[in-house]
Amino acid sequence: MKRVSIILGPPGTGKTTTLLRIVEDALNRGVPPERIAYLAFTRKAAYEAQERAMAQFGFDEDRFPYFRTLHSLAFKELGLQRDEVMTDLHYRKIGKAMGIEFKGIYDEQIGLHTGFGLGDKCSRVDSLARVGLRSLDEQWRYSNTSDLNYHAVRQYSESLKKYKEDSGLLDFTDMLAKYNSPLPVDICIIDEAQDLSSLQYRMAIKASSLAEEIYIAGDDDQAIFGWAGADVTKFLSLKGDKHTLPQSFRIPRKVHKLAFKILSRIQNRYAKPWSPRTDNGQVAYVSDEQQIDFSKLGTWMLLSRSRYLMTRFEKSLRQQGYAYNKDGKSSLESDETEAITSWERLRKGEPLSVTDAKNISQFLPNEPTLENLPMYFVNDLGLTTEHLNFNWMDILKRINAEEREYLRSCLRNGEKFKAKPRITISTIHQSKGGEADHVALLTDMGKLSWEQSHTDEENRVWYVAVTRAKESLHLVAPRTLKNYEI
Repeated sequence: MKRVSIILGPPGTGKTTTLLRIVEDALNRGVPPERIAYLAFTRKAAYEAQERAMAQFGFDEDRFPYFRTLHSLAFKELGLQRDEVMTDLHYRKIGKAMGIEFKGIYDEQIGLHTGFGLGDKCSRVDSLARVGLRSLDEQWRYSNTSDLNYHAVRQYSESLKKYKEDSGLLDFTDMLAKYNSPLPVDICIIDEAQDLSSLQYRMAIKASSLAEEIYIAGDDDQAIFGWAGADVTKFLSLKGDKHTLPQSFRIPRKVHKLAFKILSRIQNRYAKPWSPRTDNGQVAYVSDEQQIDFSKLGTWMLLSRSRYLMTRFEKSLRQQGYAYNKDGKSSLESDETEAITSWERLRKGEPLSVTDAKNISQFLPNEPTLENLPMYFVNDLGLTTEHLNFNWMDILKRINAEEREYLRSCLRNGEKFKAKPRITISTIHQSKGGEADHVALLTDMGKLSWEQSHTDEENRVWYVAVTRAKESLHLVAPRTLKNYEI
């Protein structure tokens, strides 16, 4: 008899650890790793589970063939090659032929275009209709996009369909729709289930249909991808034995209290009592992000509701001289820092490669013309050995003043060019699944999110934001009337 268990995992309660215990129990019962599936919404969750399983149980990657995202599973089971899948280049060809513009990128993880060009908007409505198992007309009305007429959406949808038929290509939504292979597994774990769309649920049901044990894990209070097609109502209506993980190993008492204040505003949810850590932690209210002391030891996560607000944190960090990650890239990963590193190597008598020599040349005052050499010393850059007495500030004159001052401040604060920054700037949506010792949160909102501030989904967004904090939470007072009241 099929057994279905629903595991509700509030923030920091060890959901992944709990799911890996299920894997361990299955292995101890003699279930081969090839007969266990672990399916997740994001690559981060799927890869983390796979890496932890390999490290914990000593198996190679190929022994866990079904530890995958749903998109990756569909790609594999359909036997596709990468050149059979739509890319940004193909969408832009369609846009050019139709005379509509794509301004954003195609996010493969969520299967949507993220920009605000006419092409992006039409593509989103088309994709959302398919992942939500709705008609195009129904999705257009549901999306309430006042500046997008239905004729444009239908014309785009028909053009996309014909383009894919003519070129023999599939998009990421097609993969989910075409999947029809029950997995040969005994146990199927479906993680992040609150973020699945109706189409993904259909695929997950098909994939797990032969499994004797099904474990569905997630947290409806962290369902913040409704805009991308996630259907939290399906998660809330799931049938099975429900178990709530009761103890957070992340959240301190004061953050827990604030989180439950936000939870009280969410109407449609499972009641899930859970306990915080015993230490109080800190919740601080500050009038401006410049007042936050980013020198405090530990990791930092600086969050905003909208991308355009992230620049406020970026400006503050640059003024104070701290390295940070933004969109997966370190602020100290640049031509300028490579040039400084190269100069210090030259001062030690070490040669530079062609690439390093060309890079440093753009910042030297003499704009040297490089000869074709295998390696370059200071004389090969049109300088003399006397220049080796100069520090980088004196010799790399063509680093602009603002960047020069930022890099000097970073070095003064002990930042290392090659080290991973302990500070990350991101939107709240990008932060989901992450945590940091300290979190700073802007309470300002853009117009569209502010107009939805009374909805369950918007309250869930802010719940996710505050529950990233392990030690301290810094709430920055709003600058406008459009803000979230905490």
